[in-house]
Amino acid sequence: MDRKSLKEEYKQRKVVGGIYRVTNTHSGKCLLGYTPDAQAKQNAFNFAVASNLFFDQRLRQDWEELGAKAFTFEILETLAKKTDQTQAQFIADLQALEQMWSDKLDLSNGY
Repeated sequence: MDRKSLKEEYKQRKVVGGIYRVTNTHSGKCLLGYTPDAQAKQNAFNFAVASNLFFDQRLRQDWEELGAKAFTFEILETLAKKTDQTQAQFIADLQALEQMWSDKLDLSNGY
């Protein structure tokens, strides 16, 4: 494939964002977040675990004390970006979805 074809293919790919949770398996504390690219966030977490680099600044102290293997990552819900939706609209939808999850989960023991 040439560069132009690859660029066009990238533009046409289905964008899937989501709500994720990172959980400290020792304390049960969790971090809830949203991402416009669920697969990229999963890959970033996997890389952080493999290289023992902290995944998120809010987790840093526990990550350094307990190690990367003390954390799990899960996508709680995914949301596909609509073709006529702007990035700002997509982010707003993800933020609303994150708030719904925040209301549903007990985050009193959160980061």
